[in-house]
Amino acid sequence: MADMPRPPVSPRGSLTKEDILAGKEKREILHLDAYGKDVVIRPLTDGEFTEVFKLFGEVPIDENGYPDLSKVDIHTNLIALRKIASLGLVEPKLSEDEIAQMKFGVPGIIAHRILEISGLAPGSSDEAKKFRADTSG
Repeated sequence: MADMPRPPVSPRGSLTKEDILAGKEKREILHLDAYGKDVVIRPLTDGEFTEVFKLFGEVPIDENGYPDLSKVDIHTNLIALRKIASLGLVEPKLSEDEIAQMKFGVPGIIAHRILEISGLAPGSSDEAKKFRADTSG
């Protein structure tokens, strides 16, 4: 193995450990109309999504390759949305139990935006790339 040639470095540079771990440090302000106030959210990591998807067992995938949560029972879906909101909510930081005390529908709004900026909601890939590019550096 020591004699194997190293591949050339990309002109844009190599991905570093710091680059990878910085992803969850990105932040976005989300306005919640139901409260007339803003919260701060962040994208979730692969490991955090693994924990969320454990709630579903086998998650159906839509024709675009995204998780299709519409095919999951409503109770499990609501629990998952609260977990996503709790994990991705930076300010104020709320537990899943505290998220459950919010006005109905608000945890879903927060979770959906977190899914978008994490690149897991349909039509959000370009938006996630722009978010990550705008907030890097």
